[in-house]
Amino acid sequence: AVVSTQSTGSAKDFAANKPAAVATAKGVIQQFSEALGERQFFAGDAISCTDFWIFETIDKFERLEPGTLEQDNILRFRKRIMSLPTLHKYFTDPKSSRYLPLNNKRASFK
Repeated sequence: AVVSTQSTGSAKDFAANKPAAVATAKGVIQQFSEALGERQFFAGDAISCTDFWIFETIDKFERLEPGTLEQDNILRFRKRIMSLPTLHKYFTDPKSSRYLPLNNKRASFK
């Protein structure tokens, strides 16, 4: 399934498309949850680049619509990535680029 939150139109277009994007995202996140299972990371006990890609994807949807992440293993995975010593400051510093709009200055959401 292709999941896109990008809107080339107005904030009204974005608002109209958001419920379908969130519904599709929940299906994709469920697939991620099933793939992760009880492992620490998607490739096992060691972190890999795939973990960062999946983290970015699920984090974007949680920021877009809080509560999108419902699976305990995905919530633990997200927390695990955010707690990595080299990334913790980025996630907790209100001046980091994390708090900029998700797409660009035109984005109708943050």
